[in-house]
Amino acid sequence: MWSLTPGNTLALGLWELAYLAAFAAGGWLVGFVGLNIVLLGYGLLTTLTLAWAGLVMYFSGSSHYVAGAQALVLIPLAMVWMFRSRWPLLSGILLTGALYLALLSGARAVYLPLTIIALLMVWRLWREGLALWHIGLALGVVVAAVMAIDATLPFSPVQNALGLKASLTKQVQDVAAEGSIGSRLQMWEQTLHIALQHPLGTGNGSFRDTLAAYLQYPGILFSNAHNYYLETAATGGWLRLLLLLVILGWLLWQGWSSSAWPWALGAAGLWATLAFDVTGMYPAVMMLAFASLGALHGQVKAPLAAPSSNKRVYWAVPVAGLVLAVGLAFWWYWPCEQNCAISRYQGFRSAVLAELEQVSASKREELLRDAARLNPKSLWVYRTQLEYTQAPEEKIKLLQHIVEVFPLANPTFYLQLAELAVQLNRPKEAIQVLELGLSRFPINFTGYQSGNFFGMLTPSYESWRARAPELLEQLKKDK
Repeated sequence: MWSLTPGNTLALGLWELAYLAAFAAGGWLVGFVGLNIVLLGYGLLTTLTLAWAGLVMYFSGSSHYVAGAQALVLIPLAMVWMFRSRWPLLSGILLTGALYLALLSGARAVYLPLTIIALLMVWRLWREGLALWHIGLALGVVVAAVMAIDATLPFSPVQNALGLKASLTKQVQDVAAEGSIGSRLQMWEQTLHIALQHPLGTGNGSFRDTLAAYLQYPGILFSNAHNYYLETAATGGWLRLLLLLVILGWLLWQGWSSSAWPWALGAAGLWATLAFDVTGMYPAVMMLAFASLGALHGQVKAPLAAPSSNKRVYWAVPVAGLVLAVGLAFWWYWPCEQNCAISRYQGFRSAVLAELEQVSASKREELLRDAARLNPKSLWVYRTQLEYTQAPEEKIKLLQHIVEVFPLANPTFYLQLAELAVQLNRPKEAIQVLELGLSRFPINFTGYQSGNFFGMLTPSYESWRARAPELLEQLKKDK
C-alpha cells in the first residue's frame, strides 16, 4: 500500500508465488536431488566450455558464481552418502564434481560457505562415530581427484580461479573503493541507508527503480544490493526481514538438530551466498533456495503441528493465502483493454512504456503524470517525460526536479539543464547549475554503473568531463 513502485511490488509478488511453489515441490526428494545433479552437470559443462574458449567471468551474476552457489547444496549430501550409502564410489564422484564446480566459481561468496560447511561436516561425522583418519582419508582422495582433473585440463580452470581471486595482491585491490569488496561495502551502506529511512520498506521489488533517489556516492548505480537480506530490509521493511530470518533460522536449526543435518548444511550454504552476491535476485536461484528449504522441511521429524481442535483455523491461513495468490495472478494476467498501465498494472514500467506507444499526445501526458504519481522516486518516469517534452521551460522544470530528487544519479542532467539555461539567456543560473554539478561529479569522477566496468567512463560521463568545465569557463568570461 505504501510501495514507491506498486507495479513492481505486484510483479515480484507473482514471482514469489513461484518461490513458494518451489518450497512445496522441494518435498519430493528424488526430484530435488535429480534437479541438483542436472544443475551440476549443466554448470560443469558451461564453466568448462567457457574456460576452454578463454571466456572467464569472475563477477557477480556470472554463470561461474551461480553454478558455484548451486553446487553447495550437493556437497554435504554427497559427503554423507559417501560414508553411509550403498554406493560410496558414486557418491564420491558426485562429491568430486560438486566440489570442483564450487572451486571453479572463483567466488569468495562460495568459498567462505564452502569452508564453513567442510568444517561442520567433519565435526558432525566425527561426533557420529566416524574416525578422523577415515574422514581425512576420504576427503584427501576427493581433493586429490579434484587436483588431478584440474592438472589434466590444459587450461587448469581451478588454478586460474584461485590465482586470480585468492592472491593477497588481489584482496588488497578488491578492498579499494573500485574493487569488488569495496564497491559491495558502498552498496550495502547505501542499502542500509534506505532501510533506516523507510522502516516499512520502499516497497517489495522497488530497489532497482528507487535507488537513484537515495544515492550517497555519485553514480554508484546497481540493480541489486548484492545482499538479499539487506535488500529485503530496504524494500520489504524490517518486519519482513525478521519474518524471513525467523522462518529460515527455525528450519535450519530443526534440520541441524536432527538426522537431516546434511540437508540443512546444503540449504544454509546456498542461503549464505545470498548475503554476498547478486544471485539472490535471479528467480531460478531463489526457487532453488526455497526448494532446498522445502526438502529440509520434509526431512525434519518434528514439523509445526496444531492441536486437533484448531485444525480448521490452522488450515485457514494457507488456504486464504492460496486464494489470494491465485486471485492476484488472475487479476494480473486477465485480458485488459483500457488504461491498463495505471488501473491494472499500477504504473509498472514495461506496461507504461508499451502503452505510451499506442496513445495520443494528450493521453501520453496524462499517462506519464499518473506514472510519476505512482512512482515518485523512479528516475525512468522523469527521463521518459523529458524525451516527450518539447517546450524549453517545461524541460527546465523537469530537469530541476530531477537534480533535486536524484542529485547523485548522473551528471548529464546538470549539463542539459545548464545548456537549456544558456539557450534561454540565463547565464547566472547556468553557472550555478554547473558549479553544483561539478561539486557532486568532479572531473576525476569515474563512477560505477552497469556500463562503467573497470573504471571506463561511459560516453555520457566523457561528455560531462569535456563539456562542463569548458562551458563554465566560457560563461564566466562572458560575464
